[in-house]
Amino acid sequence: MEQPIGEGVESTEYLLEDSKKWPQYLAATLATLFAVCVGTVDGWTSPALPLLQDCELSRGYNSSNDSFHHVITDDEASWIGSLAPLGGLIGAMPAGYLANIIGRRQLLLFLTVPLLLGWMTIIIAQDSVPSLYIARFILGVACGAATVATPLYNEEIAEVRVRGALGVNMDMMFNVGILYIYIIGVLDSYLWLSISACIIPAIFAVTFFWMPESPIFLVSKGETDKAETSLCWLRGLGKMKNIDIERELNQMKKFVNDSLSKKSKQVTENTRCGVFKEYIADLSVTSPTAKAVKIIFGLMIFQQLTGIDAVIYYTVDIFNEAGTSLSSSVCAIIVGILQLISTYIPSLIVDRAGRRILLILSELGMAVSLLVLSLHFTMQNNHVDVSWAGWIPLIAVNTFIIAFSIGFGPLPWLIMAELLSTEAKVWVSSMAACLNWSLTFAVTKLFPIVNRDFGPAVTYGGFCFVCILGTAFVIYFVPETQGKSREDIQLELIGK
Repeated sequence: MEQPIGEGVESTEYLLEDSKKWPQYLAATLATLFAVCVGTVDGWTSPALPLLQDCELSRGYNSSNDSFHHVITDDEASWIGSLAPLGGLIGAMPAGYLANIIGRRQLLLFLTVPLLLGWMTIIIAQDSVPSLYIARFILGVACGAATVATPLYNEEIAEVRVRGALGVNMDMMFNVGILYIYIIGVLDSYLWLSISACIIPAIFAVTFFWMPESPIFLVSKGETDKAETSLCWLRGLGKMKNIDIERELNQMKKFVNDSLSKKSKQVTENTRCGVFKEYIADLSVTSPTAKAVKIIFGLMIFQQLTGIDAVIYYTVDIFNEAGTSLSSSVCAIIVGILQLISTYIPSLIVDRAGRRILLILSELGMAVSLLVLSLHFTMQNNHVDVSWAGWIPLIAVNTFIIAFSIGFGPLPWLIMAELLSTEAKVWVSSMAACLNWSLTFAVTKLFPIVNRDFGPAVTYGGFCFVCILGTAFVIYFVPETQGKSREDIQLELIGK
């Protein structure tokens, strides 16, 4: 995936005296409506699969026809759940390149087409399993591309003083989408569940259409006047000329020109084979890039193998199996609310507590939660009366979600940006995204099969063991990057 031109831009912090923050918040919030769409795609399987697999529950499948439809098997359900992350892997690969060709705003607007197509296919498909497969894959492609384009757009429109807040906004909106679909799922209507999900991309297209393009992208295309107009709007200055706007615009021009000059030099001096050899040399055992790759890939592996996507995709099924005293749909809503609230925790404490301690606490919290779930199912399998403890699975899953959200949810992506040099981001970030989506696919595909063949006690016990290994990995291999400059981090990776 080609490196987006704006990624890794270093900005000198300065304040525009007359600027306003609300246009940036408005543009970023509307851009992250796409993250709500991604959340609905991820969360849809939790309420939808029980409706598709249970004849009695699926009476709400079609309000005009109360007859039963084809009951989805466990294997079919696993493919329905996992084809979206497989599509995400495919969609993420060319997204950076496309964002550089047609623009961040244009790409996001274009992605509403496959989103709407996917949801309309699900609505019309009824009991056609192949159609559901195709629809979920199409939705995944759009989501994978959006996970590259949305943060890029938000980063490039924001001043330094609000960049962190706008970065957290995407995670929050993703969880809004999950909570939204969980709430709609209480209606026990497959039809309305899918229609409700289809509404969000339509709202996104209508509202985000009026937002400006990224000024950095416009500068890269030589459209300086449009870039200035975009920047003035984003800073709340209308068409007002401002010396700080000119300074920021000149800084963008310098960064783009430097990036293009470096790229042109690489193309001139190196054949494709030569560039590949440079990448291999950069991955020598002692190079800082090689050490960074090991850390980043390790974090991505442990992030996904904790089973977070299995919990999100199959929340309702988990509570149904656990025999909790509350409605499984109500439990899923509680999980969604706590996940949304816990999104804010890292932004409040990460620059005070540090990265390593949050990662360690995150893994330990998830390990304990999964151990409790495993023990609960073990007692249930041994015919021990656990009816008095129906609240335990709810507490365990919620603790798991909170523990994930304070550490292993957002921090691997942040640490990746901190560890890598600007040049390495060109290819390492693409590889890391592909690895992440591949593991998401594997976990969501295999989870229901392993859960069926070995039982939930063994499944959650396995996830618990992975969390313990992840804790050891962080302790021995992940450096603390809090408060360190990029130069200091690179020197630490070199070993100086």
